[in-house]
Amino acid sequence: MTMSHRERFFTALELGEPDMVPVTDLGLDPPIVEAILGRTLSGFSLITVSGEGGAWETSVKNRIALSEACVKLGFDAVPAVSDYTLCSRKYKPKTLSGGRFIDEWGRILEPRLENKTTWYVGGTVTSEEEMEEYLPPDPEEEGRFELVERVLNSLKGKDIAVMCQGHSGWHMAFQVRGGIDKILIDMYRKPDVVRRFMDKVAKACLGMVKLMIDAGVEVLFITDDYADCHSTLMNPSQFREFELPNIKKVVETARRKGIPVLKHSDGNVESIIEDMIDAGIRGFHPFEPGAMDLKEAKVKYGGRICILGNVDCRYVLPFGSEEDVRKDVRRCIDAAAEGGGYILASSNSIHANCKVENVYTMVDEARRYGRYSSL
Repeated sequence: MTMSHRERFFTALELGEPDMVPVTDLGLDPPIVEAILGRTLSGFSLITVSGEGGAWETSVKNRIALSEACVKLGFDAVPAVSDYTLCSRKYKPKTLSGGRFIDEWGRILEPRLENKTTWYVGGTVTSEEEMEEYLPPDPEEEGRFELVERVLNSLKGKDIAVMCQGHSGWHMAFQVRGGIDKILIDMYRKPDVVRRFMDKVAKACLGMVKLMIDAGVEVLFITDDYADCHSTLMNPSQFREFELPNIKKVVETARRKGIPVLKHSDGNVESIIEDMIDAGIRGFHPFEPGAMDLKEAKVKYGGRICILGNVDCRYVLPFGSEEDVRKDVRRCIDAAAEGGGYILASSNSIHANCKVENVYTMVDEARRYGRYSSL
């Protein structure tokens, strides 16, 4: 029996075996969305920037367009809204030289016109005093809830699971502070100051999560990154002291509303993934190629959490041939699909350098090769 997209996605998320392997992703960069929909977006980036009509209208239009592209691709779930673009109506980026700007959080960002991507380049909190004085954005400011409502309303009646992306604290904190190196040194030299600073950031992140859940999303993705290809950026004891409590708060908040929480982190998280599973996450993405092995992850963790990933978006999706993409999709399905509890996605996101034809091929091969009746 052929399942609906939503049935397929939630069956896998509950560790069951659907009719075929579900497909989704963490996000599509604007050039990919434009190529799929055949129209130009106002402004660019998955990070809030100003376009025609201002930052708020740009965020609404771009997230609706992203959702439309996911539906057109035939995804089973869509990352409809994100705290990256959850701006208030009054928000206006503070412009700096060279096109750089400061967002609501106090992160310094730089648009790269050549590929319609906005990069994080620095933070505005540069001292202990500024850490103590820092005020994060207020989740209850006018327009945030309406922004989510507008995007979710565009998906009403559509056969697709609706996800949102939020953060638990670490990611926004180190970016506001000006980099991972700075906040890690702070953790050693002034842990009490960092704790108060991160608590403020985490509280704001939790407020954004609550808002998106209250507006009607069905699945939450926490997307703070903790590792490179070798190891975690924090040592495990720092993770457990400064960040794990924030994950637990997010998971508990979502659980009370019946919302499953998935976790994303690039890199090798072998030393801390058990902590996250114990905290209550229901799935993990992407078990990055070159950092962790998808087949081993299925064996170790597949009985407790949904496995998501990990078609290579570093080399295969940007530069590979059609057969390269099909081969990599088959690699993922062979490694993790047996018995269910697996959702196919890229190894990070469908970024601007991916070839749009390879994205279509990824979905097509998943539908062709990923039927459980033939696995």
